Amino acid sequence: MSRYQVPDGKIVKGWTVRLDPTPEQAARFRRDCGARRFACNWAIGQIKAAFEHGSMTGQHDERVWSAWSLRKRWNQVKEQATAITDPETGGVTGSWWAQCSKEAYAGGIADAVTALKNWRESRAGPRVGPRMGFPRFRKKTSDPLRCTYTTGALRVEGPRVVVLPGAGPVRTRENIRAIWRHVRRGTGRVLAATVRERAGYWSVSLRLEISAPWQPPPRADTAGVDVGIGDHLLTVMAPDGSLIDKVPNPRALRQALAELRKANRALARKAEGSSRWRKAKRRLGRVHARAANIRSDALHKATTHLAKTHSRVVIEDLQVRQLCRGIRSHRKSWADAAAGELRRQLTYKAGWYGCDLWIADHWYPSSQTCSACGGVNGELTMADRSWACPTCGTVHDRDENAGTNLARMPASWAEALNDGKTAPVRRVAMKRVNHPGRVAV
Repeated sequence: MSRYQVPDGKIVKGWTVRLDPTPEQAARFRRDCGARRFACNWAIGQIKAAFEHGSMTGQHDERVWSAWSLRKRWNQVKEQATAITDPETGGVTGSWWAQCSKEAYAGGIADAVTALKNWRESRAGPRVGPRMGFPRFRKKTSDPLRCTYTTGALRVEGPRVVVLPGAGPVRTRENIRAIWRHVRRGTGRVLAATVRERAGYWSVSLRLEISAPWQPPPRADTAGVDVGIGDHLLTVMAPDGSLIDKVPNPRALRQALAELRKANRALARKAEGSSRWRKAKRRLGRVHARAANIRSDALHKATTHLAKTHSRVVIEDLQVRQLCRGIRSHRKSWADAAAGELRRQLTYKAGWYGCDLWIADHWYPSSQTCSACGGVNGELTMADRSWACPTCGTVHDRDENAGTNLARMPASWAEALNDGKTAPVRRVAMKRVNHPGRVAV
């Protein structure tokens, strides 16, 4: 079966919508999520058994690397794996696999195979980031409740109704007119839906294939974006040093710290596993979910505006993991700024709206470089929010100066390609630009 490819003139876009299910529908979601976890653990058991047999005999079963092979094996043993036994007689009275969607079992097996491949790629080197461990069994108490549907009764029937396999029409707590318009006009097709439970609330993430958005007329402006952890989340500058925009920092985590401490103390006073402990845990999850939603909303609005209104956007390749391990007082602030999520969103939105995304190397001294003369002030510290250039005496705002230097990088790169004259520090920066094309990754 061939892998799905996005057709020309189409894009794949996702929406996450909170649901308002009935108790029966919520119970069905829980059954499907539990079936996904059960199938994932069954597949992990098959993988571990194959590895143990291979280490003893030297004959390795390559079929455990294929989700299709494991699904075929699952279909042969699902009656025995999900057998219902009578506690008194010990006899088999039936099987419960038909009570859940087949997509739940397929998704769990696919998750196990994906975890296995991630472990192999992490050991071999192609996978970047922290090392991945060997797949482990999923615990009922810690595995998130989620299940993905790709087939069956899956459609949108109105501005507040989503039809999901097994559950039927489910009402949404928010209006989904944008999705309904695409479906009604025939410009959108539902590819998949993922239901998940978070902090006591059910939501669905709809993945749609829709017509590509309208491309704005050609533009020739460049914007340098400096990510900050102070009063402003983003400082957007033009190459001439003029200020384009400053996006306020919502500081979602900082604003929620007092409520988080209160919720954590309440949870610590409860007996683990009790009904009040579960209630306190849901309350703590709601506080975290609200902070995450505020942060996500601010990032989506800012990145969409940048991609729609500028021809070129230049950002820095920040090492967020190292920044979160840096100065103690700045760790939560960098985690709250979500610079990695900002880059991820800009990467795909730039392709949607015809914007070129440039990535500057994280060693480029954008804040320490004087935008007037090109001199580098190596003695600048994180506490210096404004500084005077020791060479020319120009006084700079730290964030605005960094944004200006970033905005000038595409022009300096083009000048360097044409063997033109350019400031030495800019020439070094251009060698470190990851990719000057449509989307730099």
